[in-house]
Amino acid sequence: MDIKFVRRMILSFFVLYLLGVIWPVVSLVGGPQPLVFGLPLAFAWSIGWIVLGGIALALLEWAETRHEAGSPAAED
Repeated sequence: MDIKFVRRMILSFFVLYLLGVIWPVVSLVGGPQPLVFGLPLAFAWSIGWIVLGGIALALLEWAETRHEAGSPAAED
């Protein structure tokens, strides 16, 4: 997999992340009901984005490490 493609996909994800947690979108999931795992949907929505962001950063780190390991310039 091309590292530039991975970087673009992660950047696209974080743009979507930004849109998912700012005012107009997060107000759609606001309110005390329904409950998700015992939390109001707005809290679960925020926690979900945080977890997905961590996974995205872990995937980026894995791709970068793999790219550097296969690159002859990484031996500098």
